Amino acid sequence: MDENKDYRIVIAGDLLPSEGNIKLFETGDAEHLYGVDICDIFSNADFSIINLEGALTDSSQKQEKIGPVLKASSNSILGVKGLGVKAVALANNHVTDYNHQGCLDTIETLKNAGIQYVGIGENSSTIKTHLTIKLGDRRICIYNVSETFFNASGEQTAGVNLYDEYRVCNEIRNLKKTHDYIIVIYHGGAEYFPYPTPQTRVRFHRMADCGADFITAQHTHCIGCEEYYKGAYLLYGQGNFLFARQKGDITKKGLILSIKFSSGNVVIEKYLTEVKNNVVRVSDIQDMQGFEERSKTINDYSEIYARFQQQKVDEIMSKYIVAAKGQSFISRIIYRLSPKRLKDYLIKSYSRKQILINLCAIGQDRRNEDMLAVWRYMLDQKKDYE
Repeated sequence: MDENKDYRIVIAGDLLPSEGNIKLFETGDAEHLYGVDICDIFSNADFSIINLEGALTDSSQKQEKIGPVLKASSNSILGVKGLGVKAVALANNHVTDYNHQGCLDTIETLKNAGIQYVGIGENSSTIKTHLTIKLGDRRICIYNVSETFFNASGEQTAGVNLYDEYRVCNEIRNLKKTHDYIIVIYHGGAEYFPYPTPQTRVRFHRMADCGADFITAQHTHCIGCEEYYKGAYLLYGQGNFLFARQKGDITKKGLILSIKFSSGNVVIEKYLTEVKNNVVRVSDIQDMQGFEERSKTINDYSEIYARFQQQKVDEIMSKYIVAAKGQSFISRIIYRLSPKRLKDYLIKSYSRKQILINLCAIGQDRRNEDMLAVWRYMLDQKKDYE
C-alpha cells in the first residue's frame, strides 16, 4: 500500500425514499436531498455503502406479514446513484416486502445503475454474503447479515443472508485469512432502543472473536452506543440516514461513518446527521454527548436490561401476548367436551393477523428476545397480583 495515500470507506445507515422526497430521488437531485457536506463526504470516499431499506419495484404483490411493507420506484435509484454510492447492503427486513419479484427487480435496478449489492441472493444457493474491496495493497471485506425476520430465502425464492452463528462466524474466520480488514454490517437490534440487547452484544463479541474488525448495527432507527472489544470497533445502532418512516425525533438522526486507512493506522470518524423536511444534512452542532455517556455505561447489564424490558412491555403485552393467549377459557371447555373439535375451533378463533403475529413472535430473532424479556418481567410482577 502507498504509505503516503489515505483511503476511506464511508458507511451510512437506513435509506428509502418517502412520499415527501420521492421526486427528488427520481430526478437524482443529490445536492437537494443530502446537502453539499454529505455529497463531499461521499465523493471523497474510495468506497461507500448504504443500507437500502426496501424493494425498488413496481410490483403490487405485497408479502403477507406483520409490520410495514415498503418499496420505492425503480427510478428512485437515481437519487442513490447521484450521491456516488458504490454499493448497497440488502440484508434487511424490508427488501423482501414484495416477495421474490420485488427482490429480482431491486437487483436488476442496481445492476443497471452500476451499483454493487451485498447480503441477498436470488435463491438460497446464490446469496452474496460479502464484497471484497482492494485499497492499495489492502484487501477489505464487507460482510452483510441480518437477523431473521420475514426475509428467509428458499430453493427458488430470493432472500437475505441470515445470522446463523456457526455459519457466520466460520465464514468470518475464513474470510480473515484472505483479507486485511473485516467490516460487518449487521441488520438487527431492538428498534428505538439506544443500547445493545444481550443477544446483540453476544453476537457482536463472537463475530469479533472470529476476526471482525468493525461491526455496525443498522435497523434500530436510532443512534446507540459504541465500544472497543479486543481491538474491534463495535457500534450498536447507527441510526437512520434518510429513511421513509420516522417515529419521533430519535429516528431523524444518524451517523455517517468514515473508516480511514492511513500509514498503517485505522481511524474511525463519525458525522452526526439530521433529517428535516424530508432531506438530510450534516448537523450544524456535532453534539455527541448523549452517545458518549451511553457508551460509558455499556457494561451496566442490569440497568440496560431493565430499560429494555420496560420499553417493550406495553407493545408486547398489548399485541403479542394478547394474540398468543387466544380464547383460553372456551378452548378448555371444548377440549373437555370434544378434543377432536378443538383444532377446528382454534383455527377459526384466530384471525389471520393474530396468526401472523404469533408466527412473528416465534420465528424472528428480535421478537424471540423481546418476548423472553417481557415474559420474565410479567413473572417478576406476578406476585403483586396474587
